[in-house]
Amino acid sequence: MLSVTWDRALAILLPGMPRAMTISCARNAMFVLAEKWPVTYGRAFQRALAFCARAMEGKCSPSRARLAFLAAAREANVVVEA
Repeated sequence: MLSVTWDRALAILLPGMPRAMTISCARNAMFVLAEKWPVTYGRAFQRALAFCARAMEGKCSPSRARLAFLAAAREANVVVEA
């Protein structure tokens, strides 16, 4: 699996976390979605998981995975700082 670094990192603030987390690649995004995400259902959540996995396999672009992650953040009301 590839790391698939994004062109621009995101800083997200998850509920209950004291400070923002930096997400800079599909691998980090997958971990956060699978282990720390506040909402584990919904179309955008499922699409973000799928696109991050596809990006790590080299089957879609890192920017597409990043956009899917941003959509999942909007869906879950996760604050994106950068």
